[in-house]
Amino acid sequence: EHLRQARSCGVRNILALRGDPPRGKVSWGPDDVSGGECDRAIDLVQLIRELHGPYFGIAVAGHPEGHPASASVEEEMGHLKAKIDAGADFILTQFFYDVQTFLDYVKRCRAHGITCPILPGIMPIQSYQSFQRMTEYCGVSVPAAVMERLEPVKDDDEAVKEIGCDIAAEMC
Repeated sequence: EHLRQARSCGVRNILALRGDPPRGKVSWGPDDVSGGECDRAIDLVQLIRELHGPYFGIAVAGHPEGHPASASVEEEMGHLKAKIDAGADFILTQFFYDVQTFLDYVKRCRAHGITCPILPGIMPIQSYQSFQRMTEYCGVSVPAAVMERLEPVKDDDEAVKEIGCDIAAEMC
């Protein structure tokens, strides 16, 4: 139903995500399932392709610093490759603030036979508090140089936004 509605509205691209963890949990466990028709992102990719063929462009998530539910990089790369092989067109990564982490991730993907485009998840910093909350929640590491720029202005949201935009632009 949702896919038909998206298509009728002219939506052409879908970001196929597993979604938030089960209610009452901070993160997904290795054996957690959503309880819906698509327990994992790969299920959604397969369903989209089955029902709509090549109509939608499908993106899947990538995690430059590792997926929290993966036991190893090898396991994670296997899951990512399976999503691409199931019909995903490109990868959109979790946000990061260390460009080398992203570049290393792309190299790992290529070494595992993942050849599709990989778009970097760049999230400009809007406030110090939200930045701290999101990096902690998502397990994103922050280079010391970024913290050194933010710390002196952490109580000034406008200054933080300005520095956040500068950092995002520098990453590009």
